[in-house]
Amino acid sequence: MRTTRHFWAFGAAIWRPWLVALIGAAAPALACAQAAVSCLPQERGALELVALRPSFFTVAGKVGGFDPCEASVKFRVPPGPAKPPLMISVHGGGGIRDVLKSDEAFHQHGMATLVFDAYAMQGLTGRTSLFWARSVTNEARQRMIYSTALAAYRWALTRTDIDTSRIYLFGISNGAAVVANLAGLVDPAHVKGVISEGVTPIGLGLPDEIRVPVLLAFGKLDDFGNSDPQGNRWTLSDDCRINIQFPGVPPGSARYCNQSTPGRRIPHALDWAESVQKRGGRIEIRYFDDMAHSAFFGPLVRTRATWGNGQTLGASLGATDAARAAFWDSMLDFIARHP
Repeated sequence: MRTTRHFWAFGAAIWRPWLVALIGAAAPALACAQAAVSCLPQERGALELVALRPSFFTVAGKVGGFDPCEASVKFRVPPGPAKPPLMISVHGGGGIRDVLKSDEAFHQHGMATLVFDAYAMQGLTGRTSLFWARSVTNEARQRMIYSTALAAYRWALTRTDIDTSRIYLFGISNGAAVVANLAGLVDPAHVKGVISEGVTPIGLGLPDEIRVPVLLAFGKLDDFGNSDPQGNRWTLSDDCRINIQFPGVPPGSARYCNQSTPGRRIPHALDWAESVQKRGGRIEIRYFDDMAHSAFFGPLVRTRATWGNGQTLGASLGATDAARAAFWDSMLDFIARHP
């Protein structure tokens, strides 16, 4: 299957002299030849949707990892003589559309970029973003996203066309929970920072400790998933019974807050951040005016919606242009301070 990716390999001896003459002998080489990509079809999953009730699902079956040749994968390395840093963007409940605009922004900024659709990687296709966002459990979505994101990170470490000592992770919503968990697992020699936008503590839980700096970002108008009409994302919680423990996830809140402890409440994001900071973890928290959930979604939309499980929850999305620009500047500042 053809991979959607862009590779620049300006090194063919047969036409390099002509190119140098055209752009000037003093100009630097445009890019180093990039390593070939080997397909890993055996890494793909084979999951099926399982109905918990009409219009609300979990998943079961073989959970897969990462195949760079899956059709949704987009791996881009900008031209230039130096190996660039890499930003791996991890989508949320809605699938790859959640991160396509932010991925483009990081690429235009000069970073190598990698995005993928974890649902497609698990063999699940043909569903809309709205279906994934509202008709599938958090734990199911996060199991798929986490498995693929972890494998994608490990794949990136094998690349010779990027600077593997300067990898960053960006995640939105369920993807924000995934990258927060990866912050408890990744090697600081490779990953310099993690950006977690609109994180949720519901699903796989959040890690007890982190190994790299984390930026937690919230729009002040972000009410996504909160049942309280006056609630917000950073105080989002629910019953522990809907959290699960998943193999390979760093030890965290799901160890003591899961199906075996119904009636207890999941610690919200700020409680989690405080507990990690007390253990020496470096977490920065930023709030942005005129921004709701998923700043790169588009224009600001304030609304509530009914999920497939019958709950009516906050569903505000997007941001004003000024708020999105402020968030973007904050991310670039975070990256610059963790080079």
